[in-house]
Amino acid sequence: MKFTMGRLRKQIVAAALGAAVCLGIFLFASSGCKNSTTPDEKPRITVRNDCGLAVDIYMDGVYQFYLEQKEYLYIENVTPGKHTLEAKKKGTETLLKSVSVETSATSNYTWTIKSTASVTVINHYGETLSVYGDGTYQTDLKDQESNAILNITYGEHLFEAKRPNESQVLASTRIDVLGDNAYTWTITK
Repeated sequence: MKFTMGRLRKQIVAAALGAAVCLGIFLFASSGCKNSTTPDEKPRITVRNDCGLAVDIYMDGVYQFYLEQKEYLYIENVTPGKHTLEAKKKGTETLLKSVSVETSATSNYTWTIKSTASVTVINHYGETLSVYGDGTYQTDLKDQESNAILNITYGEHLFEAKRPNESQVLASTRIDVLGDNAYTWTITK
């Protein structure tokens, strides 16, 4: 095959033109893309549910969405400033948790809803008892002794007292945990 200067020049120009067209298409296509440093983007709030119940989420009194246990979602395009976030028991007006947050134009915020409720069990039964919460062993309590069970998730929980190494339930109670409160169960005959 015989090459001439004119033909070689045409091939170089065609290759350069092809590269220029590809670069132009790339720049045009990417001009509408945004990244985390795009100044007109508003921050978002991530809400994580680790409290034990399905919850309705409100921001500044306005319903946003509901979350099942262990789910998370985002509140997008949050205006910078102070906002009140609330978690209510799903389908009710029962407020479980509330927080005031301040967002800036350049930062995001994460709110993890967790329970810090506790149940103090007091043994006035007259003998040593094993205490179970939702079927799981918690502690042994001598008579006149007490113990706190910490970080109880929201929702209804069954507490039972048995003699150590026995299966017969001697006393039980159900506690509906609806907030970060300190609950008490006194075991008596």
